[in-house]
Amino acid sequence: MATGTHRDAPARRIMLAGGGSAGHVFPALAVVRSLEHRQPDLEFQWLGSDRIESTLVPAAGIPFQRFDIRFAYRALTVQNIAYFRKHILPIFFGRPFFQARSMLDAYQPGLVLATGGYVSAPVIWAALERNIPVALIEMNSPPGGVNWHFSPRAWKVFAANPEIAQGFLGRCAGAKVKVSGYPAMPVSSNRVRVLRELGIEPDRKLVVAMGGSLGATPVHRAVVSFLRRAAESVDPQWNKLALLHVAGERMQLLQSSVDSSQLPERPVQYRQVGFLEDSASVLAAADFYIGRSGAATVGELVQAGIPSFLIPDTQHRDRQQFGNAAHMVRLGLAHVSDNANPDGREIMHWLERCWDCPRLPAPDPAPASLIAEELLELWH
Repeated sequence: MATGTHRDAPARRIMLAGGGSAGHVFPALAVVRSLEHRQPDLEFQWLGSDRIESTLVPAAGIPFQRFDIRFAYRALTVQNIAYFRKHILPIFFGRPFFQARSMLDAYQPGLVLATGGYVSAPVIWAALERNIPVALIEMNSPPGGVNWHFSPRAWKVFAANPEIAQGFLGRCAGAKVKVSGYPAMPVSSNRVRVLRELGIEPDRKLVVAMGGSLGATPVHRAVVSFLRRAAESVDPQWNKLALLHVAGERMQLLQSSVDSSQLPERPVQYRQVGFLEDSASVLAAADFYIGRSGAATVGELVQAGIPSFLIPDTQHRDRQQFGNAAHMVRLGLAHVSDNANPDGREIMHWLERCWDCPRLPAPDPAPASLIAEELLELWH
């Protein structure tokens, strides 16, 4: 493929790419906020699909452009060759690539910042063809396939922890890989206000249970089991607990399985929501976390420093959530369930052990600030 040229790009424009899950969105949004604070005249535009980024990015006030890309991972087998021809080749040589290139030509960014996911592949590929510098943010362990593939030609790779950085060794020069920490959105320091807005009594300890941005049935079942066991317990400490249940896209399905009328009278104050617009502030106000170990969530948990009961997703081909969870364990922040479908008894025992555990301090400097400063320093 012919190599194009890119001249006179306005240095104050940044194109962002990534999506498919919150883990490919919130880290970049956190970096954007830090960049805006340091250089208010910067302009941003995001290229993505019609998945979760199409909602989160405009809500954050960033112009969003959608292009046509469809992909769901399947193993490369003889039976799946037709699928790969239809969905993979176009990413690099078909409509998604040409759409991304056209949007880049129209916007003329001075930098592309990508967080991975298949939606970012045509944008990165088109930017490299146009000689536009590309910086990558990788939050998963092991590194995602798109970032790993393009890392040799990237200008800089920001890895959330040392284990992720190790995953790039042998693929790209070690000097271009920077351990940055997990960039997370700024949080509200007013715990009472956050709890009041959620309808949570401020004198209770708060557990936040999340199944990820798409929802996760094992997490939801564990919540139901825990609520029932807490209701049957005579231990008075459960009268001092509140549980905020973030159900994700399975909210409607869940309402029939977690119906207050179907559960016994319980001491735990229970609230259920579909999605949190400011999950970082809610986790910062919480005392405990139960749920998946996706990249965005892990970043917010490290920032919050709260004890976490992790139920990694067993279905992901690279078992990335297990790698993310292992890092949390090394930090002393997490218990990882050995059971893909843990019951309420296991959660109760964990809460009893962690009831008075101290909160760990947030990283310093803040990872989003570190990445923003590095980008501006290298860029200029």
